[in-house]
Parts: sequence; C-alpha cells; structure tokens
Amino acid sequence: MPKKVSEIQKQKISESFINGLDVKEISEIYNFSKQTIIKQLKIVLGDKEYKNINNKRSPNYKSIKENSKNIPNDEKIKSKNSVIEEDINQNFQKETTQNTFFEIAPLTTEIDLENQKDITSKSLNEASLPNVVYMLVDKNIELEPKFLKDFPEWSFLPEDDLNRKTIQIFSDQKSAKKQCYKNQKLIKVPNSNVFLITSEILRSKGITRIIYEDSLLAL
Repeated sequence: MPKKVSEIQKQKISESFINGLDVKEISEIYNFSKQTIIKQLKIVLGDKEYKNINNKRSPNYKSIKENSKNIPNDEKIKSKNSVIEEDINQNFQKETTQNTFFEIAPLTTEIDLENQKDITSKSLNEASLPNVVYMLVDKNIELEPKFLKDFPEWSFLPEDDLNRKTIQIFSDQKSAKKQCYKNQKLIKVPNSNVFLITSEILRSKGITRIIYEDSLLAL
C-alpha cells in the first residue's frame, strides 16, 4: 500500500514541482512512486496547470520558444492570423457538430452491469506478504477499520467500493511510524498469515479489504 501523503507533503511536492524539480527527482526526495507524485500534483495544481508546467519543460517547447525569437514581426503577425483563422474554423465545426448532435442510448444488451469483475483488487490468497508486517491501531480500540474513501489514492474507485471497510498494513516499521498519530500505536504482526486465518472474523466485522503498499487485497 502506498504511504498516505500528508497535507504538508502535498504542499511541498507542488512547490518543488513549480520551482523546477521534475517528477522523478521529487519521487526520490519524498520516497513516493512517480504515479503518486503525478496524482497529487494534479489534485493540488489541477490537470490544466500541471500539464501547462510540464509542457513548458519539454525540449520541443523550449526549442519552439527560442526559434520564435528569431522570427520577423511580419511573420509573427501572419502566424497569429493563421491561429485566429484556425480557431474560427474549429469553433464553426464545433457549433455545427453541436447542432447536429443526437444522443445514442447506451448498449446494455447482454451485459451484466451488476456483476462486473473487480480489477482493482486481488485475493489475499494470491498476495505475497512478508512474514512480519506492522499495523497502526487506536490506543483505546485495538482494531479500528477505516473506509476506502479515507484514502485519497483510491478515490477513483466506484462509490460502493469506497464505502468498504478496510485495514492497512505495512512491510516495515519506519514507513508505518511516519503515519502514526498521537491517538494511535504501532503493533508488530509476527505472522502475516493471521489475516488469512482470521479472514472470516474480519468479514463478520464488515472488513473486506486490506491495503498493502500499492495493492488492494480482497478478503
């Protein structure tokens, strides 16, 4: 399961990106995967701003910008007029398309919408867990599950999945401590098979998922 990105880390990640660091460098500094960094940047900055900053750093953009300095003013005017003309044509085509648009009903024949395959999680039986794992539990309540919607990195899941109860486990003590709050304590699970052995008990408590690093495990 990926580490949870704190609000402070989100702010620092976005500042680092704006100040010139690329995704790979930020990933190495904060010890998150590149996919996680990109996802957080899009959340904080928005898709449009992220793409705008990212495009400005591409070699092609810099080359075009440098070359544009050597273009005579009259050529720039012609180029600008061409862009304006192209925009007018595109807007005309868009309006024409909108005027002739008609809705097509979705094809649902012979499709079982109620029993779609869950491709975001895999069975706990198939998971390769280390012998020893770690958990964060409430100091007063030994086992306090959370909902998947409490984890931003899984926010893309359907509403039904987001309302599933889950517990999170860690492969090493250091990464677990980073996410430990004052009202929590870290416990060591010396045998990770305990989750498989007690899976029926966990399900009876409404817990159907385990988050481990980048994986979502189904009980």
